[in-house]
Amino acid sequence: MIIRNIEVSQFRNYSKCSTDFSAELNWIYGSNGQGKTNLVEAVNYLCNLESFRTKKTAQLLQENKAEAVIQAQLVRQRVQHQVSIKVTKRGRQVVLDYTPSHRVSEYILSFMALSFTPEDVNLFRNVPQERRKFFNRIMTFVDPLHFKNIQEYTKIIAQKNSLLRKGITEQIPLWNELLARSSIKIMQQRCHFVELMNVHLHDLFMELTGRSEKLVLIYKPSLNLTNMDDKNCLHQLEKSLPRDLQYGFAVLGPHRDEYYLLIDGKKDKDYFSQGEFRITNLSLKMTINRLLCDRYKFYPVLIFDDLFSELDEEVIKQVLQFFVKLKNQIFITSTSEPSSSLPGKFFHIEEGQLV
Repeated sequence: MIIRNIEVSQFRNYSKCSTDFSAELNWIYGSNGQGKTNLVEAVNYLCNLESFRTKKTAQLLQENKAEAVIQAQLVRQRVQHQVSIKVTKRGRQVVLDYTPSHRVSEYILSFMALSFTPEDVNLFRNVPQERRKFFNRIMTFVDPLHFKNIQEYTKIIAQKNSLLRKGITEQIPLWNELLARSSIKIMQQRCHFVELMNVHLHDLFMELTGRSEKLVLIYKPSLNLTNMDDKNCLHQLEKSLPRDLQYGFAVLGPHRDEYYLLIDGKKDKDYFSQGEFRITNLSLKMTINRLLCDRYKFYPVLIFDDLFSELDEEVIKQVLQFFVKLKNQIFITSTSEPSSSLPGKFFHIEEGQLV
């Protein structure tokens, strides 16, 4: 996937900005607070229909403006598409190839950016629901059936939670039976996905860092996976009813599952330094990229915002050598000018302007 060009209007600190991009590396540099992150945020929004910094669309608008607009030409599997997105305080309007696009799921399964930002790292470190959301998105991309399973599960758990809030227990057994069957499908898919990730995760960690420690992604479901069948899951759901009623929502199920990383058996949030959180998160994203490229022949746009902070010089050198070998279109923001030996295009940003 390639973004050929972009035009943003009234987006963050950009009154108007338009430029063509390289199909390889795009290095966006300048002092802090000039708009580097805002530009790649627009790129991310173009691909994923969401910001990696905020849930509030009003924050994307230039001060005292009613709307922001992002327009671009994208190429996916050798087919060129025209995209126009209007963002207002109430939401967004997407026009794809001159036709309004109302189904977010179809759009985000057609275009994808993998971002690596300070916000991403903090979310992965501190917010379990953001980890689940992230992996659900990737799994849906590689297996559309996962999206249907998540939709089904979401409807069932909403019905059960509604009954729990009202203290109505007579119908709970019926919903537990449905939840058990739905949960098993999701857990099996998540287990398989993590197995695929761990085939390459350690090798990519070594390639990026030169470190030999074993990096592993762990999937920890809230339901016991020892015996993954309807009867076992149903028994666990039935036993949790007193706690469910106490809290007013279901305390077990895939909506409470966890993911975390281990280096030589040491858990991320307990032992990782900030630098280790960054480089292991980068290793994770690059493993997903390899999975998408090798197995599904899809090359997502890669966005690296403030990538090099808290990484030592040797790691930075190895990371850049790794990037040059990738076939993806890459966006990097930095306060430093790039080396002239790097391929691609370089953009200097000052006060929301390309100079």
